[in-house]
Amino acid sequence: MEQRPSAPRHQGRKRPRSALPGRVGRHLTWIVIFSIPAVLLWWHVWTGHPSSTLTCACGDPAQEVWFMAWPAWAMAHGANVFFSGAVNVPHGANLLSNTAGTLVGIVLAPITWLWGPVTATNVALTLAPALSCWGCWVALRRLIGWTPAAAPAALLYGYSSSIVTSLAFGHVSITFLLVPPLLVVLLYEIVVTQAHSWVRQGIELAVLLVVQFLISPEILVMAGLLGLVGLVLAAVVGRRQLTARFPHAARALALGGAVSVLLLAYPAWYGVNGPQAVSGVLFSFTAFAGVPLSGFFAPGPYGSHNAYVRFGGYSGRIGPWPNYLGWGVGVWTALSLFLARRRVVVWVFFVLALVAGWLALGQYLLGAPHRWMRIWLPWRTLSKLPVLKELLGDQFAPFITLFLAFALALGLDYGVTELRRRAGWSRSRSRTVATAATAALAVLALVPIFITFDLPFHVVPTKIPLWMRVDAPKLAANRVLLTVPFAVSGSTAPMLWQAVDDMHFSLAGGGLKTPNAHGGPVGQGTPGSARHILSDLSVVGDKQPNGTKAQIDTVRSALVAWHVTDVVIDGASPDPVYSSGFLTEVLGTAPRYVDHAWVWAVPRHLAPAAFGASLYLCRLASSAPDHRADPLFMSGCVVLAHDGAVSGQRTAL
Repeated sequence: MEQRPSAPRHQGRKRPRSALPGRVGRHLTWIVIFSIPAVLLWWHVWTGHPSSTLTCACGDPAQEVWFMAWPAWAMAHGANVFFSGAVNVPHGANLLSNTAGTLVGIVLAPITWLWGPVTATNVALTLAPALSCWGCWVALRRLIGWTPAAAPAALLYGYSSSIVTSLAFGHVSITFLLVPPLLVVLLYEIVVTQAHSWVRQGIELAVLLVVQFLISPEILVMAGLLGLVGLVLAAVVGRRQLTARFPHAARALALGGAVSVLLLAYPAWYGVNGPQAVSGVLFSFTAFAGVPLSGFFAPGPYGSHNAYVRFGGYSGRIGPWPNYLGWGVGVWTALSLFLARRRVVVWVFFVLALVAGWLALGQYLLGAPHRWMRIWLPWRTLSKLPVLKELLGDQFAPFITLFLAFALALGLDYGVTELRRRAGWSRSRSRTVATAATAALAVLALVPIFITFDLPFHVVPTKIPLWMRVDAPKLAANRVLLTVPFAVSGSTAPMLWQAVDDMHFSLAGGGLKTPNAHGGPVGQGTPGSARHILSDLSVVGDKQPNGTKAQIDTVRSALVAWHVTDVVIDGASPDPVYSSGFLTEVLGTAPRYVDHAWVWAVPRHLAPAAFGASLYLCRLASSAPDHRADPLFMSGCVVLAHDGAVSGQRTAL
């Protein structure tokens, strides 16, 4: 594997200390430049109220606000940043089994303390693509001589379709992709150039591995898998230099691996086998979580609306497929491969992009004719392996653009070098032509992708319900709330309320991955369980419980097991009035109606259940014009029917 023919101008030259402020300023300038598209994407946030605006106060965005809030709260109170007992009481939740992005929450904790977790989440979502661009830009400048080529390639990576699509759902951990390009260039230097000591490179490798684990273990696993493929390719194409380069590479890789294993042994164990760790297949749709083959050059139905997107927490127009590259990138790829056809490293990156694309297809060829579903894809086999079975195929999509960005920048660099060498032009003329060519390729590649985005993103006010905003902060310490909507997968608004209230109360339930009896994710629970019954009250489209004795007894047992001190119906749910009747049956008493919320203080010993009412008939009566204005009519109907039934039994006796 040959070394590059041109090198950055600064290589081999020691910089004076006085140059440090200038270098820092230059890097900050580029971060600001790379942030401009992100600010445009989040324009409605930053021109409005960043402390109270999200794409949705529900779904994944609400969950991400909670993820941002927990590390700040944990550090301020001396708690474990990897585990929370504030949700899923009394068991808690293992955050390393969730896409928590812990390190991001730690770094942005000062923003959370000063302006709240919603602001911190918006800062993270704005910086995620910008810093991903910057990481790619830094990495590419260490490989190329024509440094302007790094900028469009970095933009192509940081604002790839996969990253921008995930941004709309508030997915911080899988859009904050600063580390992967730095890993790529470091592995290249360890295996090929070997310009620094193996000790230094081994320590750098360990640092990057630890940082990526603390941002997203899933991305680290995928990077490791593709890194192994890259090392095999490097050994094959560089077999003639293998004997000379192997000792340095082996030492650096062994040191980096050993140090990272030492530092990550406990958190890795904690995420796999620690308290409330979740294992196995994490998503029911795993088998069909891939990108369509046509999506590489066809953006799909971008600009339309989609029910699944709304369920995930975004009500704007959908963007392109996560693997969309566009014809402009295709042209640039073909041109780069032609110009740099004699440079093996460009072909290695291109092959890695193909491998990432092959894995991103998932287990089956989606959107293809049915007979094509039998075609074997590698992820169908790999996804059955431990750890890998917890990943989704389409999560490999960002790596496609990453490797293409490296190949395209190297191809452009080689083309500019050859232009200077063969044309015989003056330096200024060569620079002018090269700059124009770079700008043209940037427009050619980026515009077809950017026009498919929903720019700017659709956002809404968070709107914390009145009782949660005014009364919840006045609760005594150590209160455990059972809310409707219930905090569960697909119903995460209570987690947002808890995060904004600085974890003042704890939650029964939680929209996080927690284990069932077999270790897999419990989700909304099995039919007939308390979790499932309460989910039916909370999620639109689910069949509401009809108040059978089995349902009432199950929920009553859960109230005791979960140490619930307060039951609150607040915010948006399918039918809060109906829920007030059902929970009146469960608790045996009518609620108080305070600030548009139905509230019960749960005594240590529950009152007898209020059986005897027909929830359907009571709900029908409460809908009558004379009773609509009385929010307590439904619960009163339940209590009255119960009292009547008890009186009837006594009369019969």
